[in-house]
Amino acid sequence: MAEQRVPIITLTTDFGTRDHYVSSLKAAILSVTTQVQIVDVTHEVPAHDIGAAAYMIRSAYAAFPPRTTHLVVVDPGVGTSRRPIILSADNHYFVGPDNGVFTLIYECDVPARVFQITAEHYMSPSPSPTFHGRDIFAPVAAHVSRGLGIENFGDPVEDPVKIDLPRPKVTQEGLVRATVIFVDRFGNVVTNVTRTALEALMQKLGRTQIRGGVGGAAITETRATYAEGPGGTPFFLFNSSDYLEVAAHEARASDLLELKPGDAVEIHLV
Repeated sequence: MAEQRVPIITLTTDFGTRDHYVSSLKAAILSVTTQVQIVDVTHEVPAHDIGAAAYMIRSAYAAFPPRTTHLVVVDPGVGTSRRPIILSADNHYFVGPDNGVFTLIYECDVPARVFQITAEHYMSPSPSPTFHGRDIFAPVAAHVSRGLGIENFGDPVEDPVKIDLPRPKVTQEGLVRATVIFVDRFGNVVTNVTRTALEALMQKLGRTQIRGGVGGAAITETRATYAEGPGGTPFFLFNSSDYLEVAAHEARASDLLELKPGDAVEIHLV
C-alpha cells in the first residue's frame, strides 16, 4: 500500500526564537489544517537580510519532497505596497513577500509561476499591517498544502522583484573576484561562486587548481571535508549546497581572515 503523505510546510524567518512570532505562524497554519508537518528551516536569518534568506531557502528547499510548501518571512517592507506572492518552481511552492527573497529560486531550470495574493478569504480576518507572516502568508501556505492551486489566490505576476545579488567577476587572466554572501555559525565563509560555474571556467581556461587571497593572507589548499584541512589554517571547500567556501578545521575562518558578508575573496585559477 502506498504511503499516505502528510503535507509539509517549511518556515524560514528572521524572527529568532525569543519572541512569540514563530509560534504565531504555526498557530495560523494549524488554524487552517492540523493535517500538516511543520519544519523549521531556520529562524536565525540576520534581521532584514533578504540576501541571506535567499541563499538559505535556495540551499534548503531541494532536500524536501516534491510539492513541499516553503514559507519565507524576511519582510522589512511589511505593510507597504510590496506585494504578497505565491509561486511554484521545481515542483515546490513558495509563499512570502515580493521583495527579492526568492531571487535564487527564479534561477531554477523550470521557470517559476508567480501570483499575487489578493484573495482575502484565504487570509485571516483584518490582517495586521505589521504581521503579514501570521495573517496572510501562513494561512495561504496552509491552504496550498491542502492542494489548492496557486492560481486561486490572485492574478499572475510578470515582474517579480529580484535583488541585485553580487556575481563573481572574472578577468581575462583567470582571476575570479568573489564576494562573501554568508557566514554560518561555525565561521565558514560562503562565497557566491558555485561548483558548476567554477569547474566550467577551469575547463575553459585549462586550469586545474585554485589558490586564493584575502588581504595579505594566502589560501593554498582545497579539501573535500572539514576534517581534512590543516588545523587553524583557512582552506577552500565546496559545501553541501555546492558553493565555494573558505573554512578552517575546528576554527572560524571568518575570524582568522576577518571576513564578513560583502567582503571580497580573490580566487586564482592555476
